[in-house]
Amino acid sequence: MNSLNPYRLGAIGLAVIAVIFLFTRQMLWALPFGGGALVLYFLGMSQVHGDGDDDARR
Repeated sequence: MNSLNPYRLGAIGLAVIAVIFLFTRQMLWALPFGGGALVLYFLGMSQVHGDGDDDARR
């Protein structure tokens, strides 16, 4: 169930709110929700893939 982790669900929720604000032409209100969606998405990706240096110390 890698595709339904909490980070991705949160990012989708924040992106939906940002799109709603964009359609209602409230651009400044959409910025924090869009930024939060990006942060949660990339944080979830880093949790799934690790930090990248798993084999560097071997």
